[in-house]
Amino acid sequence: MNRPRPRKLTAALVVSTLIALISWYSHRQHSAVGDRSPPVSTQRGPVPADTRDIERPSAGERSGPAGFDFYLLTLSWHPAFCADGHSGKPECRTAQPHPLAIHGLWPENLEAGAYPHDCAAARLDLDPGLAGDLSQYMPGMQSQLHEHEWRTHGACSGLGDDEYFRYALDLARTLDAALASRLTTLAGHETSPEELRAAADAYQPGLGKTFTLQCRTLRAAPAGARGRPFLIEVRQCIDNDGPHGAPGTLLDCAGVSRRDQGCGHSFRIAGISR
Repeated sequence: MNRPRPRKLTAALVVSTLIALISWYSHRQHSAVGDRSPPVSTQRGPVPADTRDIERPSAGERSGPAGFDFYLLTLSWHPAFCADGHSGKPECRTAQPHPLAIHGLWPENLEAGAYPHDCAAARLDLDPGLAGDLSQYMPGMQSQLHEHEWRTHGACSGLGDDEYFRYALDLARTLDAALASRLTTLAGHETSPEELRAAADAYQPGLGKTFTLQCRTLRAAPAGARGRPFLIEVRQCIDNDGPHGAPGTLLDCAGVSRRDQGCGHSFRIAGISR
């Protein structure tokens, strides 16, 4: 006749088995995350696009603290913005020092249109010195664009308001330095994606693949150019691998499924009003 196993031995086996399972599962999870997570940048501001290969994260693998995959820095070609039905806005009544102007810095997900927005955050209260610097690159502040961008996008970044707008300003300064001179020279004329990317690469190798171009027809297009596409925005792709989910490494936009829209093989650059 078989004797039943003592209760103490059975309990000990159960406990040891549970410990082994927990240890195995923890190691498996840590290894899986470690294999996919990009290295953390300790450098403030953008890292050149050709410093490392960027792995494309899969849906659901969010590296940012607020649950998003990367950022889009969106810069408007200000003359085109004003010629597209906004000529009455305060920022369109005077010449601007930087016509490649900040629209926003948007947390984005790989799935287009599935971006976080309207997150809870403190009221915008920018450092006065930062606000003064930002206004030079963000003329829409005259129409409270910065308030809208903070509520709609910035609050979802997980960053403080000053930190968020400082990153936007630093990134904008780099693209402005790379493209603004060429865009100003081309104002009123045709150009191509290749020409603008070549100008960016001449400034910083690899920079041309880190942005996309957005074009459309303008409501107030000059005679002879109606129905032609005009450059509206330049959108740069940046990883959220900086400190605490801040913008870090510049990305190849094709690797995060972002491409030019509406520009075709050639498009026009709206002229600058003086």
